[in-house]
Amino acid sequence: RNTLTSKSNIDEMLQFATINRFNHILVQVRGRGDAYYNSELVPKSNLIKDNNFDPLSYIIKEAKEKGINVHAWVNTYILWSSRVKPLQKDHILYTNSNWIDQNKSKKIDISSEIKKFNGGKNGLEGFYIAPNHPEVNSYLLSIFKDLVKNYDLDGLHLDYVRFHDSEYGQNPSAIAYYKNYFGINPSSSSNLDLSNNSQWEDFKRKSVTDLVRETKNMIQLEKPNIILSAAVKPNLYQARQRFYQEWDVWLAAGYLDKAIVMNYAKNLKDFAANIDIMYDNLPSKYRKKIVMGIATYNQSPDKVVDKIKYTRVTRFSAVSFFSYTVMNKNPLYFESIKKSLYPRD
Repeated sequence: RNTLTSKSNIDEMLQFATINRFNHILVQVRGRGDAYYNSELVPKSNLIKDNNFDPLSYIIKEAKEKGINVHAWVNTYILWSSRVKPLQKDHILYTNSNWIDQNKSKKIDISSEIKKFNGGKNGLEGFYIAPNHPEVNSYLLSIFKDLVKNYDLDGLHLDYVRFHDSEYGQNPSAIAYYKNYFGINPSSSSNLDLSNNSQWEDFKRKSVTDLVRETKNMIQLEKPNIILSAAVKPNLYQARQRFYQEWDVWLAAGYLDKAIVMNYAKNLKDFAANIDIMYDNLPSKYRKKIVMGIATYNQSPDKVVDKIKYTRVTRFSAVSFFSYTVMNKNPLYFESIKKSLYPRD
């Protein structure tokens, strides 16, 4: 998203995409509860100094002229990940702090919790809004609809479409909604045991799936040609049990057009193990909808090439790279990767 702050940065990125023959770009237009486009629903990122500049509109126009498809990449449930609070006074962290998810039933103090953020190194990625809060999904859906209606997009890409981790989901309003949904007496169950509770686990899983399904339904009504994709955890078992992200179901049910699997492991054995699980659980017709995500931020180009080759051997037809930032900092990084992608040139 840092590339979207100026026309010159965008032009440089599109030049890179053109030279290296990328046919799809995912541009992060929603980072941490903010917008890198014009919206009446979401405050614009404070990194965009010219408030009249609409990065998404500009990039669509320029990319289309070069034959490149543009997908609006939106971070869904993650809201904030910095120790410094948002500058925008209409940020959700201020206006709807009661939506913040938590891993304990006791009310959290935002000012003290925010001091614990450490770039995810201590397992705390930041504040998420609770997927199982009764108002959150409809809010996010309104944002997605606004994007789909007002921009000539080729795709909408959902990232962080999951819970923070397994122990989360204990937002007080979300728990109250759960009790009401299943007819549990709120006064007699103040000490509700949520551990090893399959009904509770399914309820959390359903809340994330509901957002994906309703997003797909909205797209079908508004602009059915738009591709809906999601960034998903590479281990299907972990995705389902720990993050409540049942992306195999999303593919099978037709809620998702493409699953961009974040198979970012440095070790080729770990990379291959994730693919083995996909083979064990997904028939071929659904594997065709998978785009293999390969990391550039944590490994050398030759390691990336190994993973491209393994992806081809296992008959996955598409790859994506995360992220452009690495390749922008080191222009030579992509040279050997390009030769692997286009060996006949």
